[in-house]
Amino acid sequence: MDDALEIANLKARYCATSDRSSQDPEGAMTELVGYFVPDATADYGFVQFDSPDKLAGFMANAIGGGSEWMIHMLGSPRIEISGDDAAGDWTISVHSRRRDGETMLVVGRYSDRFRKTPDGWRISHVGFTRYE
Repeated sequence: MDDALEIANLKARYCATSDRSSQDPEGAMTELVGYFVPDATADYGFVQFDSPDKLAGFMANAIGGGSEWMIHMLGSPRIEISGDDAAGDWTISVHSRRRDGETMLVVGRYSDRFRKTPDGWRISHVGFTRYE
């Protein structure tokens, strides 16, 4: 159970850091990259990434940079561990206020993969499906 809790906390830190990116994009980018293995990938449906640097830049600049504030809320976690690999699914809602004043609600599901490293669990893939 300790591994599942570490993974859940890693995902929570990822979301909290993404939220802070609207106020501190550079700091958030640096922190986000540290949550990933070096060969991590991501698929948000409308955009894919083949490195943690590109994903962190997208989160901190395109998403966070366009927002006055945002808050991620995760629910219904399911974490399955198999040795040094794991998969996790979460429902998610993200509330934000864009810099143009528009308030947004994004609802979807994260389907992620994780890898245990000498430094602990890290994200190896972020998958996101948005529900409209």
